Amino acid sequence: MEFFIPEHCPKCKGEGKKLKFENLLHNLKDIAKLEREKTYYFCKNHACDVVYFSGLQTFSNDDLIRKTAYKSADLDATICFCFGYTIAQADEIHFEEYEKKKARFCACSVRNPSGKCCKKLFKSFLQTQV
Repeated sequence: MEFFIPEHCPKCKGEGKKLKFENLLHNLKDIAKLEREKTYYFCKNHACDVVYFSGLQTFSNDDLIRKTAYKSADLDATICFCFGYTIAQADEIHFEEYEKKKARFCACSVRNPSGKCCKKLFKSFLQTQV
């Protein structure tokens, strides 16, 4: 028998971030396995391949419509879900332009798999390009 702590990832045992159900609906390729009455979490551990979990049920980057750079270093992984920017595009984008667009059209709470603003992640990729 396998035991788990509800708000901790069943793979890495790290603490998860509770999500709105809508976040999963906007980001998973196949929503048939979701159950509205369950509570889902985002695994905050960068090294763990689990993105979402609820109990022992898990979803990885492969289950997402667009891979998140939070969990993958692939060049096609997304760093900004509002505008679809990938790691490969990070050095082409001016941060000031990005901030202006983001202020007007941000929808991170549902578009970003983590359910939070991607500005910090985006900025970290810009700094690695310098």
